[in-house]
Amino acid sequence: MHHRFLLLLTATISLAGCFPWDEDAGRWSTPDEIKAAAARCGISDFRPTKAGAAWAAYVEDSVPDRAAKEDCIYADLESKGRLTTR
Repeated sequence: MHHRFLLLLTATISLAGCFPWDEDAGRWSTPDEIKAAAARCGISDFRPTKAGAAWAAYVEDSVPDRAAKEDCIYADLESKGRLTTR
């Protein structure tokens, strides 16, 4: 019985990688895409923030018009079909 359980467990884990469970895979913004969007929104030396397995476009409070620039970055990325953690 133990052998059968291990065989079933191994097969299940192996098959899990064969199906597209995350329909958004490949749509998440990369750090370079976020930096480019930030540059288009007026922040040339922007550094994205690591947020779990993804990246966020958090703009520091010290940046003038912080909220508007952050919104601009997210809107820019969204217009290109990219997902970004907020």
